[in-house]
Amino acid sequence: MTQKAREKKLVYVSEEIVDAISEITKRRGESITKFVEDVLRQGVRVEGLGCAPESIGDIMEAVQVQRVLGGTFVPLDVLNFMSSPENAAMKDGLEAKWHENGKLYGRYIKERFSDPLDKFKKFLGAMRWDLNEIGYTQNENAISVRCVSTSLSNDGTRLLSEFLRGAMEAMGFRVLKVDCMKGMIIMNLQPAGTR
Repeated sequence: MTQKAREKKLVYVSEEIVDAISEITKRRGESITKFVEDVLRQGVRVEGLGCAPESIGDIMEAVQVQRVLGGTFVPLDVLNFMSSPENAAMKDGLEAKWHENGKLYGRYIKERFSDPLDKFKKFLGAMRWDLNEIGYTQNENAISVRCVSTSLSNDGTRLLSEFLRGAMEAMGFRVLKVDCMKGMIIMNLQPAGTR
């Protein structure tokens, strides 16, 4: 190792974080220094991939939800092929499956996280739908959800819409209106008990 590689620098970190790290390292049986260096090395690696280090937690939560619920990544070309007009015989069954799975994910996210809408938004962003925009606006009695993708086909957009519908229903919302066109979904909702 060169002299430069062995030099150390002092970095100030909040006591709360140091205490949390200390608990983790005790449980793992490793030094605080090793843990911090490993985490920082991974943060630099993630930044090099063009991903903000602060998004790591959101991505890992989404992956964990996928693991728990038996989800898998599906290449966009495969999704588009499965939902293409040539496979029209599967259309109704596919829509029903996406809706059913949306309900499963929505229910799990609602039970697992204190802010399910925010977690669901982050989940969608991390799970490779190639969504360019995911957003929602909320007022007292209504919510509008918006998803935009420049790479989803008409049929892929429709399947994502069914997944969203199922998830929102399971999170306790009533779907009032859905505008679904190639690459864009706008869904208007109300909390289930609202009139």
